[in-house]
Amino acid sequence: MRSKTKRWIITLVAYILAIIAVIATLFPIFWIFSISIKTQRDAFAMPPVWVFKPVWQNYIRIWQTAGFADAFQNSVIVTLVGVILALVIGVPAAYAINRLPFKGKKTLSIWLLISYMFPEFLFIIPMYVLFQKIGLYDTQLGLALVYQVFVLPFAIWLLRGFFADVPVELEDAARIDGCTRVQTLRLIYLPLTAPGIAATAILSAIWIWNELTIALALTFDAAKTVTVAVAGFRGYAAIDWGGMTAASIVSIIPMFIFAAFAQRYIVEGLTLGAVK
Repeated sequence: MRSKTKRWIITLVAYILAIIAVIATLFPIFWIFSISIKTQRDAFAMPPVWVFKPVWQNYIRIWQTAGFADAFQNSVIVTLVGVILALVIGVPAAYAINRLPFKGKKTLSIWLLISYMFPEFLFIIPMYVLFQKIGLYDTQLGLALVYQVFVLPFAIWLLRGFFADVPVELEDAARIDGCTRVQTLRLIYLPLTAPGIAATAILSAIWIWNELTIALALTFDAAKTVTVAVAGFRGYAAIDWGGMTAASIVSIIPMFIFAAFAQRYIVEGLTLGAVK
């Protein structure tokens, strides 16, 4: 009886903590959304106005002003290009680090982890000067390339762990059957680590989509991303809170939808190899 009561209490406490965590996570989003559909007067009324008539003009207005639509499109393109580059380079690099013998492998692995920890602002000035000279400043390709400084080490480090879980005996058998290194990677590693590759792509896409510091420094107008556009609703003497909150909600919707459809791959990828 005591054991059942103890388990019931533990379960109840776990549910309460989970509910608190969900509320703490979703309440800021709910608050931003409520401001975006309120009038200026209701948005900052004290005490807060909980019952009001929704106003949707802010969501219509952001697509018509401040270049938000172009910035949204830029973010989609930069994210797709950045993720594709990270996987095209990261997959064979992770395979090589795991399976090919070469000098300095351990040092390279440590350096990949360290380079991901560098603050973003360290690269802004040299990249700004370089991109100005070679014509990549304020371009989608330039932004996708500079993001590889952070996304690529992260992708290689994750993929390295996924590839390490593939039994080496499978590769040996494939090599005995006459498969080349490329064929082994394509026929053995890619199918077995597909959830891990998908999880890597998703996490990389989320980082690129949400990045602001580099995009703010290396874009001006033609390639500015959605995060820069959201920050652009802050004026010199005032802040367009209605536009900023509406743009913020719109900017997080793609990642919510993406994560909802891909959550199975995230779970499978992050738990790949956990159970042998």
